[in-house]
Amino acid sequence: MVKNAKETLKKKWDSFSPEAKKKIVVLVALGVLIFSITGLILSKKENNQSNQVETVRKSEQTESVDVDLLRKAQYYETKKMIEELRKSNEELQKEIKNLKKQKEELEKKMVEIRESEKTSFSIPLPPPGEGGTSEEAILPPPVPTSSTCSIESGVMPEAGKESAEPVQEKVLSGIGIVSEKVEMKKEKQKEKGKKNKKISYYLPPSFMQATLLSGLDAPAVSKGRGNPVPVLLRIKAPAVLPNEVKANLKGCFIIAEGLGNLATERADLRLVSLSCIDKRGRAVIDQKVKGFIVDTDGKIGLRGRVVSKMGSVLARALLAGFVSGIGQAFGYRSYTYTYSPEGTLALPKTNEALSAGIAGGVRQAANELMRFYMELARQTIPVVEVLPTRTVTVVISEGVELKLKNI
Repeated sequence: MVKNAKETLKKKWDSFSPEAKKKIVVLVALGVLIFSITGLILSKKENNQSNQVETVRKSEQTESVDVDLLRKAQYYETKKMIEELRKSNEELQKEIKNLKKQKEELEKKMVEIRESEKTSFSIPLPPPGEGGTSEEAILPPPVPTSSTCSIESGVMPEAGKESAEPVQEKVLSGIGIVSEKVEMKKEKQKEKGKKNKKISYYLPPSFMQATLLSGLDAPAVSKGRGNPVPVLLRIKAPAVLPNEVKANLKGCFIIAEGLGNLATERADLRLVSLSCIDKRGRAVIDQKVKGFIVDTDGKIGLRGRVVSKMGSVLARALLAGFVSGIGQAFGYRSYTYTYSPEGTLALPKTNEALSAGIAGGVRQAANELMRFYMELARQTIPVVEVLPTRTVTVVISEGVELKLKNI
């Protein structure tokens, strides 16, 4: 049977054309490949599933172990916390007992002091019929001096002074106690002396940020050195002292004076005074300080724009001089000159007397106008213009003792 099957297959195979044979071979090969690939994919999936199951089992085991460890750690931590709380509770109870003992001792002392005061200020009353009435025994004997003590008011005047004002008396066992007004006065004087004491703070060389509240036109010629322009600044951050220490001077005002410098086109500012006041308005600091101001570029002085208004004035003076020269030229043509050993004599020509007068007037007027413009040009000195609301750095160059004054 097998041989017959093989023969029939061979006959059929031989009956196929070569192209059909090629197609059959290709289809068989593709089928084998597809089958093998599907087998590989299925085997990989099974391996992955088994690996995932193993990893899940391992993670569950580790999680169970980790949970046990965490529980144990929490248990020991809570034990420690409970022990610490017990110890602190015991210490607090001991402190409470000590405080109670101190309180009892103080109460005993206060009772003893009160009893001693009662005994010191109480006078035994004699029995009726012996040594006068009870009222006479209560009243103290009169003092043979000009300043006697008044029992009704309960005030004891000082020696050498008039009787003091009446004060509410303290009565123990029906006897007026001497007033403690003198001691109260002394205490008040001490308090006033403490208040009047001037508190001072030392401010070493330091620096701080500030805002320029007012701009300035700093004169940049030697003529303006005697009249520097004042400027107002406000401190916007605490002062930085040596060793990273800070002083709270935020909100204080600083007055400075500035002059211009044409070489650097900057306004050099020098500090004049520092003024501060507390929030309640009871104390103030107003102190002279020494220092300078640094711009945001780290250089001393504030950058500014040089403004010079002399150009137009000088141009007008030049025009007036030109007119004066023309008048002088026309004036020379209207005169005749005679030379002699004694000097030159200028006489106006008869035909040109009017032109000579006009030329002389023009020349004199032009000269006066030129002098006026030259004086105006000398007054309009160049300035360095600095605008307000700039952030600058204020540097205290010399330590100063700031005294706090009461208002």
